[in-house]
Amino acid sequence: MGGKTRSIPSLYKLVLIATGVLAVLGVVGFFMRLSADGFSANGHGPWGYYASAFAYVFLITGAAPLVSVAFRITKSHWRRSISRIAELFAVVGVLNVILYIPLIFILPSINNPNFGAGVHGELVIRRTIWMEVPFGAPHLWNFLGLLALAVTSLAILWMSATPDMAEARSSATGLRKLKYNLLSGHWYGTGRQWNRQKANLAILGALYFMTLIFVQFLIVSDYAMSLIAGWKDSILPPLYTVTGFQSALSLILIIAFVMRRWGGYREYIGISPFWAASKIQLGLTLLWTYHLFAFFITFWYGRLEVEQNLLRYLLFESYGPIFWANLLFIFFIPFFILMWNPIRKSDWGPALAGVSILVGSLLFHIRMFVGAFNAGDIYDLGLSSVPPAVFPDIWDVFMVIGIIGLAAFLYLVAAKVIPILSIWEVKEGALYQSKRRLFHGEYMVLAKPE
Repeated sequence: MGGKTRSIPSLYKLVLIATGVLAVLGVVGFFMRLSADGFSANGHGPWGYYASAFAYVFLITGAAPLVSVAFRITKSHWRRSISRIAELFAVVGVLNVILYIPLIFILPSINNPNFGAGVHGELVIRRTIWMEVPFGAPHLWNFLGLLALAVTSLAILWMSATPDMAEARSSATGLRKLKYNLLSGHWYGTGRQWNRQKANLAILGALYFMTLIFVQFLIVSDYAMSLIAGWKDSILPPLYTVTGFQSALSLILIIAFVMRRWGGYREYIGISPFWAASKIQLGLTLLWTYHLFAFFITFWYGRLEVEQNLLRYLLFESYGPIFWANLLFIFFIPFFILMWNPIRKSDWGPALAGVSILVGSLLFHIRMFVGAFNAGDIYDLGLSSVPPAVFPDIWDVFMVIGIIGLAAFLYLVAAKVIPILSIWEVKEGALYQSKRRLFHGEYMVLAKPE
């Protein structure tokens, strides 16, 4: 296993170079957008695609470590071979903190700088979740939330990977040996250390789950809902969270499929992770559609002018084509794939559905965040007209693919440094399994030590 971590297949090198090139294009697009529009000269509208790309990467990479945390707490043995795939996204959490910094300067003030007494339809303070505008709101609390997620997820990754790095330090040489000694020099595999690791992972996992849901609520409320005048919706934050769970699980299954097919891990990653996770993937797909229906039916029955304009703006007119494409990729295609048990019981079926879900999730973010950033006067009482859709220029395209490419590049580098397979968990799972004969058949018996 150590040899697999040290060796770099040619496919890995090609993907690493490709994502590096995309990251460079993203940097070029960012500085060209900055030179053309600045952070405030032309308002926040030109930065809609940057915000959508940030929200997309944050939502998926932030929710990914939770896959490992949740299935470890529920003692799902099939998750052992994909746990480290999920935990490695902690490295991208640092990138999320950095990507958020420009948004601090882009988000308009809560207080209306141009308010004049007696002006009809204008608000002194735009409607946000920060009703009393506490100290530092919203930037300080958003930043601290993202920072807490990054630190907690890195702690989970370090705690989980320590036994594997301790095992590898005996065969490592040079800088790699020094690195493993620094990160795992305290680990000797005593019973007390194993018990402490188990308790720490449970505590950190619970803390991460609570913080993640809260930060997701902050991001979608501050950078989507509050930027459309009169938008009051209790369904959007849960819809955003469900989208994150669905997309993160899909991305993990895609990576597991690539590792199994072309990475040389077929002996370590069986069919059971795909078969079990695909059922959850299907459930999340249906749950996403339920929240979408709840979002629609509330405004449709409300019949207020602002509610009707919101539906026309985000669903049926301005961003109507993107909405229908979003619905096709995030619900209809994966539902049709995952409804068949033989396809779920394969490695390619859930991965194919995952690709469709990731495309649909990107369209969802473009529709919500680009639409919110270009919805007109944010200090108005409500959305009084339906603005046109805003389509990307070349710098927007560069920023979107660049941010996604940079996140992928960091993940690939992390996978080279830290074993992408949780060796100790796979070994532990193997100790719990045994093939036994019953009458004329041979069956796998799984022990339950707890």
